[in-house]
Amino acid sequence: MRTFHPALSGRQPDSTSGHIADDMHTFPRRNGRNWSLLLIFGPMTIGVLAVFFWLASALLSFVSAAEPMAFSIYCMDHIDECPTKGPRFVRYSAPLMQLVSKVQTQVNGAIIPRRETVDVWSADVASGDCDDYVMTKRRRLIRAGVPATAMRVVVGRRFGESHVVLVVKTDRGEIVLDNLRRTAYLR
Repeated sequence: MRTFHPALSGRQPDSTSGHIADDMHTFPRRNGRNWSLLLIFGPMTIGVLAVFFWLASALLSFVSAAEPMAFSIYCMDHIDECPTKGPRFVRYSAPLMQLVSKVQTQVNGAIIPRRETVDVWSADVASGDCDDYVMTKRRRLIRAGVPATAMRVVVGRRFGESHVVLVVKTDRGEIVLDNLRRTAYLR
């Protein structure tokens, strides 16, 4: 079986059909491109890209749902603040919202914002970044009686940078405590 290449054969496309004829094959050509390859490899490429994007989105969902490594390290040092058994949510009430709002206001006013060169998560600090606000609020809520198992540390992106907030899970939704906001809010 011989291989056909129009540039090597010296043959030109037939002016009436737009095809280059060979003894064994006819290759449809438009604007100098071989569209038969697109018909063969196009669906495969689209399928491969679809699988790639599906896997990437699944991986990103897993990563965003997982606890941050620094939080796990914090829990190893403060095991009493990180129980694994207990209620996964609390009952929403006016006293709960008042407590959460009080902690939000007190901690936001007590900690001076500061970027850290080494990311160490700490509670009850004089200055720190968002994770230090979160751990201080979490500790105060635990001491006030909110189960640690009903709180989540959530990592997201804000203005292209990682940002951490504390979420208290209730039967009516989640109460978010964010050091970049004055008040806690229910979502």
